[in-house]
Amino acid sequence: MRGLSVPLFLAIATAVASCSVGPDYHTPFLRLPTGFLALAPSGEKSKGPELASADLTQWWRSLHDPELNSLEDRALLANLDLEIALNRIQEARAELVVIANQALPVGGVTGGGGVGTGADETRNRAAPTFRSAVNSAGFSSVQEAGGFEANWDLDLFGKIRRAYEAQTYDVEALKAAWDWVMVVVTADVARDYLDMRAEQARLAVLKENIVVAQSGQTLAQTLFDRGVTSELDVALARRQLATFQAQAAPLEAQIDASRNAIAVLLGTYPEDLAKELAKAGPIPTLPGRIPTGGPVDLLRRRPDIAEAERRVAAATARIGVAVAQLFPDVFLSGAGGAQGGIRSSYTVSAANWIASIGPGAYWPLLDFGALDAQIEIADLTTREQLAAYKQSILTAVQQVDDATASYRAQQESLRNLDRALTAAHLSTRLATDGYKDGLTDYLNVLDAERQQFDLQQQYVSAQQIEAESLVGLYKALGGGWQPGATIPPLRPVEPAAIAAARYLIRAPEGVH
Repeated sequence: MRGLSVPLFLAIATAVASCSVGPDYHTPFLRLPTGFLALAPSGEKSKGPELASADLTQWWRSLHDPELNSLEDRALLANLDLEIALNRIQEARAELVVIANQALPVGGVTGGGGVGTGADETRNRAAPTFRSAVNSAGFSSVQEAGGFEANWDLDLFGKIRRAYEAQTYDVEALKAAWDWVMVVVTADVARDYLDMRAEQARLAVLKENIVVAQSGQTLAQTLFDRGVTSELDVALARRQLATFQAQAAPLEAQIDASRNAIAVLLGTYPEDLAKELAKAGPIPTLPGRIPTGGPVDLLRRRPDIAEAERRVAAATARIGVAVAQLFPDVFLSGAGGAQGGIRSSYTVSAANWIASIGPGAYWPLLDFGALDAQIEIADLTTREQLAAYKQSILTAVQQVDDATASYRAQQESLRNLDRALTAAHLSTRLATDGYKDGLTDYLNVLDAERQQFDLQQQYVSAQQIEAESLVGLYKALGGGWQPGATIPPLRPVEPAAIAAARYLIRAPEGVH
């Protein structure tokens, strides 16, 4: 081995340092439909998108509701799920520093010693790398030794590089996950807000019918007092009024629940939003058509799909980490310092300098298949992530089709309900006039009022479902995440000695 000098060894190591075992990642090619089924006429496959894709980053502004715009802006700033997702990104970025450190030389001060019957009192007290420099020649006992030792994993087969690559993909996946949380949060805020407005509209309809029922009860009581009708009509009118009044409190509770849900999404307490959202407002006017683009656009717009794809990339890189464990782990280590002890003449010797430098290696040739099994596990994990990636695309296309079909169906339903409501108002007016003139009984009035109320509630419910379908469609299209959102820089890390001194001078900052 003396013929193989350390410089020659380093030259060989440098020549193969670019070698990274394991597969290189390439983005999977997946077949996509040319258009969304829900946009095709007569249920046939569409040959292309109905409308060109649009900027969906702040889709809620198309509803022209200042209160909703304000709530969305505050949610993007203060939502705690977004804060959690951002901290996960920062954790993963900090882990990159830890992995990168494994590819760099590391060293520190070591030392040890003692008195006793042993010939080398530094054994098991000083670091092994430094102890390799200890020289017992001329000593009956080495009693102390100390100095500096360093190690450098040369990563000849790319285990550390593949780990760093995988962690980089993990950071990108977590960034996409953060973007997807924005999509979910903005959709949830809009859905809860639109639900609250629909429940307020439903309550307004109920209150209108309570007023009508009160007028009906008064009319029935007046006619009964005049002897024109029976007490049965009065009892029926009271039943109608009480039935309507019984529905008020549950509706008010639903409005409070929606308002409370909005508060949590804004990272605040319900009491902080109670006054702001106490006043009822109309359901915003919804657009007639939405630019959806085509299925291929989902690969670019949906952060959850991007996250799934980055997970495949990370899993592929970790196959290389597992493969690299089959090959030698080669490292370079060195140490230098001083030792002291007792010479053969039983005189205490002054300290003398010692040093050592050289390569080392470990090759796991016999493990009965454990390392190969880890490669198989990594490969299966990659296949699992690939299947999840494919599933995320299928699910995204399905969600767009479902939301589009639902939105169109509710639009058609509202057109029909509008005609039905016009007829119901006429029926109620004719039945009431006929009852006043003694041409019909009160049951016809109650039946007309009840059907009108049911149609009004159906109309509001259809508006609510239409609004929820709109939100679902924008969410399915990947709308709501902000491409310009910035990730704060990490705190600069420092070498251990400097960090230790800093922590001694002042306590670390705690959690606020």
